[in-house]
Amino acid sequence: MLHPCAGPATGRPPQLVGEQMPHLSRTATGSSTCKRLSPCFAAAVVPEHWHGDWLYLVIAAGLFALLALVFGKVAQVKARKQAQVEEELRRAKEELEQRVAERTEALHRANEQLKQELAVRERAEEELRQGRNMLAQIIDTIPQFVFWKDRDSIYEGCNIVFAQAAGLERTELIRGKSDYDLPWLREESDAYRSDDRSVMDSNSAKYHIIEQQLQASGERHWVDTTKVPLCNENDEVVGILGVYDNITERKRVEEARDRALAMLESLLASSPTGILVYDGESGACVKANQAAADMVGAGIEQMLAQNFRKILSWEETGVRQVAELVLADGQTRSKEFSGASTFGAALETECLISRFDVEGKHHLMFIAVDMTERKRLEQEKRLIEAQMLHVQKLESLGVLAGGIAHDFNNILMVVLGNADLALLRVPPDSPACENLAQIEQAASRAADLARQMLAYSGKGNFVIEKLDLNRVVQDMGPMLEVSISKKALLRYNFAPEVPAISGDVTQLRQVILNLVINASEAMEEGTGFISISTRRMQCDRSYLSESWIDDRLPEGCYVVLEVSDTGCGIEREVIPKIFDPFFTTKFTGRGLGMAAVLGIVRAHKGAIKVYSEKGRGSSFRLLLPCIAEAADQPEPQAEQPLWRGSGTVLLADDEESIRVLGSDMLQALGFSVKLACDGREAVELFRAKMDDITCVLLDLTMPNLDGEQTFRILRALKPDVKVIMSSGYNEQEVSLKLAGAGLCGFIQKPYKMVEMSRKLSEVLGQKAG
Repeated sequence: MLHPCAGPATGRPPQLVGEQMPHLSRTATGSSTCKRLSPCFAAAVVPEHWHGDWLYLVIAAGLFALLALVFGKVAQVKARKQAQVEEELRRAKEELEQRVAERTEALHRANEQLKQELAVRERAEEELRQGRNMLAQIIDTIPQFVFWKDRDSIYEGCNIVFAQAAGLERTELIRGKSDYDLPWLREESDAYRSDDRSVMDSNSAKYHIIEQQLQASGERHWVDTTKVPLCNENDEVVGILGVYDNITERKRVEEARDRALAMLESLLASSPTGILVYDGESGACVKANQAAADMVGAGIEQMLAQNFRKILSWEETGVRQVAELVLADGQTRSKEFSGASTFGAALETECLISRFDVEGKHHLMFIAVDMTERKRLEQEKRLIEAQMLHVQKLESLGVLAGGIAHDFNNILMVVLGNADLALLRVPPDSPACENLAQIEQAASRAADLARQMLAYSGKGNFVIEKLDLNRVVQDMGPMLEVSISKKALLRYNFAPEVPAISGDVTQLRQVILNLVINASEAMEEGTGFISISTRRMQCDRSYLSESWIDDRLPEGCYVVLEVSDTGCGIEREVIPKIFDPFFTTKFTGRGLGMAAVLGIVRAHKGAIKVYSEKGRGSSFRLLLPCIAEAADQPEPQAEQPLWRGSGTVLLADDEESIRVLGSDMLQALGFSVKLACDGREAVELFRAKMDDITCVLLDLTMPNLDGEQTFRILRALKPDVKVIMSSGYNEQEVSLKLAGAGLCGFIQKPYKMVEMSRKLSEVLGQKAG
C-alpha cells in the first residue's frame, strides 16, 4: 500500500528521494519559508511521470546540497584557514620584514664596519707595500751586498749588487741556487756554507768574517761579511741573512798602512843611527831602537825606563839644555857628545834634536849618529888619499922609469948586439975579445938595471910558470948565503905542502934577493938573524885592504913569503917612502931595489905588508895568490949552438942603429933582409914581395903605423904570415893587445944572437942543431 503522499509506484522506497536528491533537500533547508519540501506537495506539483526522476532529482539535489554544504564548510574552513594563514603570513611578513630590516640594518652596519676594516686593511697593505718597496729600494740601492738563504743554504733572494757580483741579470734568478752554482771558488763556497751552518746551529750572529771572493768578472775581492739567523714566529731558525762590504780598497789601504808601519818599525829597528823619542811634558822615553840601546850599552827596556831630564851625563854635557831649547822654540839643533853613557859605554856621537807634535803634545826626537866609525873612516879616507897620492906618484914615476928603460933597452940593444957580433967575427985569441966581453958584461948589468926599472913600472918581461915557492927559495940558498953580510945568519921556516903560485921565477928571485940584501944591510952592529918563512893563508878583504897599496885584490887563498930581520928597523917617517924609486938611505944605493920589489909583486897580483919598529927589526910579508894546479917540475936545458936558416926576413924598426944591427944578425944566421923604417913602409914592402918573405920582425912602437896596426894589415894581406913582435916592454903587454890575433912570437929587447936564433927556430918550425 502506497503512502498517500507517495508518488507513482516505482518500486523504490520514498525515503530514497531525499537520499537521491539531497540538493533539493539542501535547497529546501536553505529556504526562508520552510526548511524541508513536503512530499505531498512535491507529489502534487510534479507530474506523475516525473515522479520516478524526481526522486533522483531530489536525491541529486540533496546530494548537491550536501556537497554544497560540505564545500561551503570546506570553503569556510579554507577561508578561516586562509585568513588564519594570511594573518600568520601577515604577521610572519611583518616579522620577516622587521627581521629583514633589522638584518639589513645589521648588514649595513657590518658592511660599513667591513668597509672601514677594508679601508684600514687597504691602508695597511698600502703601507706594507710601500714599506716593502721602500725596503726593496733600500736593499737595492745600498752599496752593501745583501742576501738571504733558507735552512739548507739555498738562496731565496738578494739585492742587485749581489746579483751583479754573482753574474746574474736579475735578483730573482738567485732563487733556488746554492753557493756552488755561483762563480765563487770551491774552497770559498765551502767556507761560506760552514759559516752558514755555524750561525744557524748556534742561533747567533757572526760578525766581520774577512775572506776573499771571486767575482763573475774574474776579479778577487776582499769582503767583510756579517751573518745573522732568520727565525719564524716560533723563534725557530729558518735561514740566514748575510750582508757584506767590498773592502778590497780598504784592505789595500790597510795592507799599505801595515806595510808602511812594518817598514817604519823595520827601519827603526835596523837603522844604524840611534833613535829616541821622549814625551816633552813628562820627559819619559816612549820609543827607542836597538841601535840607540847598543850605543849606550843597554837594552831597549832600560832605555824606555829613562827620563831625559834625569840623565846625569846629558846634564853634564849640556844635551839636556839643548833639548829644553828645542822644546821651547821647535828649532832643530845638533849637539856632539863625547864621553861615557849612563851604562858605562864610551860614546862619540852627534845628536840631532827636533820637536814634533802628537795629538797636540810636544815630543822630542833624538837621532844619534855614532861618530866613532865616521872618524875612523875619515882617518882611513885620509890614509887612502895619501896612499892614492903615493900610487899616482909611483905610477907617474913608473911611466917615466918604463919610458927610460924602453929607450935604454934600444940603446943597449945596439951595444950588446954589436959586441955579440964582434965576438963572433974576431978570432978567439984576439986581444979585443977581452974588451968585447967587458963591454958585453957592462951592457948586461945595464940591462939588469933596465929590467928593474921595467919591473917597477909593471912592464917587465915575465915568463909565467907554476912555481913552488919553497923550492924557489931553497934553490936560491947558496946565492943568498954569499950575498949577505957575515954578521947575518939565515933561518928558514917552510910550511909543508904550500900551494903553487903563478909567476916569473926570475922576477921573484929578484924580489927575494932584494929583501934579503936589505935585511942584511940593516944589521948595523953585532950579529943578527934573517928569517925566511912561507905558509898558506886565507885572506879576507879587511886583511888585504891593509896592504901597502890596496889594489882591491879578491878574497881567497894566498901564499905568504915573509922576510924578517932583527936589524935596526925603519923610522916611522921613512916607512912611507921605502918603495919610492930612487929613494935610499944608503950612501951607495940607487933606490931601485924596493921599487922593483913593489912593481914585481903588484904585477903578480900580490900585495906587500910592512911591519917595522925602530931598534926592533923589520918584516916584509908578501902575499901571492894560490892556483889550483901543481907546480911545474924544472927541466935542465943544455946549451944549443946557433941555428941558421934561409929565406928573406922583413925587419921594421924606427931606430936605424937597430935596423943595421938586426940586419947583420939575420945575415949572420943565413937570412937575406929587407928593412923598413916604419909600419907603412913595411906594409908596402910586404905587399910587393909577400911571396918571397919568410918571416917579419916588427918593432911594437913605430911612427905612422905601429907594430900592432902593421901586424893586422899584414894578416889581412896574407893570413898565414909569420910575425915576431919585438919591444922593450914585456910580453904580457903585447899578448893582451894581440890575444888571439895569430902572433907567432915575441922577443924582448935587448936580445943577443942566440935569443934571435932560438926564436926564429921556434917560429919557422925547425930545431937548432
